[in-house]
Amino acid sequence: MTKEEILSSTFDKVTERHNIINSLAETSFISEHNVLEVHCIDLIDKIEEANVTKLAKAFRMTRGAISKIAKRLIKAGAIEIYQKPENKKEIYYKLTELGRTIYLKHEELHKNRINRDSLLFSQLGEDEKDSLIKIFEKIDMNLKYELEKMGIKDNL
Repeated sequence: MTKEEILSSTFDKVTERHNIINSLAETSFISEHNVLEVHCIDLIDKIEEANVTKLAKAFRMTRGAISKIAKRLIKAGAIEIYQKPENKKEIYYKLTELGRTIYLKHEELHKNRINRDSLLFSQLGEDEKDSLIKIFEKIDMNLKYELEKMGIKDNL
């Protein structure tokens, strides 16, 4: 194997293991709501005047799929609909108290993930950290370029 192949293989293993650990943490957190519903709650909090169109664009999903997720969240009491007095046609979503609780738990999960990873990185020397930052930035730019070639706009 060439060094490039070893690097690629190692990177794949690292990202897969990282995703498994993150997925397991989310699975233990998510009981009544699936990952899409929790991320929908997250986006409703973060997107100003969240509606089906904005959520569909953010998720890269159809409006119909987002409507189904929203209906489940409304039924569960996690989100509610509101309309502006000047525009009764457009429907917007906002979090309920339950939705806010789910959102905060999700945020805590992300913070725990960062803290877990920070413990590893804190053991590295400054030169190693600088090198890794440069490497991760190059990997990120390449992945962004690959997404753009596939017609996917990356807003991260």
